[in-house]
Amino acid sequence: MTSAFLKFADLSLAFAKLLTVLIMVGMLISVLLGVFFRFVIPLPMAWPPEAARFLMVAVTMIGASVALRQLDHVGITLLVDMLPIRARGALYLFGNVMIAVFLLVFIWFSWRLTANMGPRQTSSSLGLNMTFAYASMPIGGLMMLIQLIAVSIEGWRRTKQNDSPFNQPLAL
Repeated sequence: MTSAFLKFADLSLAFAKLLTVLIMVGMLISVLLGVFFRFVIPLPMAWPPEAARFLMVAVTMIGASVALRQLDHVGITLLVDMLPIRARGALYLFGNVMIAVFLLVFIWFSWRLTANMGPRQTSSSLGLNMTFAYASMPIGGLMMLIQLIAVSIEGWRRTKQNDSPFNQPLAL
């Protein structure tokens, strides 16, 4: 069961990486178009900054799931490293449970925002239904939760092998 979930999480991670790259390309194009039309051809357009903002939120939410899985978020383990391996594992799992609780609350409220407010609002320059702009929050939260479960499984496995769960895996 856990290996099937980890394969699903790996597929989700690959999708998140691809999506992050595509969103960054879209953001780059949007910003370059905005700069070009504002400063090279003095005909500024209103939509590029708005598109860049929406894409920045999306890349933050989805990119956070990639960083979470690769243990790239900031972590200071000076005091934790002094604990026995089993205590490190328990602390690691406790921290991940707290993060999971936060993510569940975040997913719930961002989903409610997306479903309730999104259809009633339209973006000012793009004329886009705000559901599309808000959707990156619950989607990103769900992707982070999937990767959090995966790193929790992997961290516990490292603990059982007498290695710190806070260590980055060798290959991902």
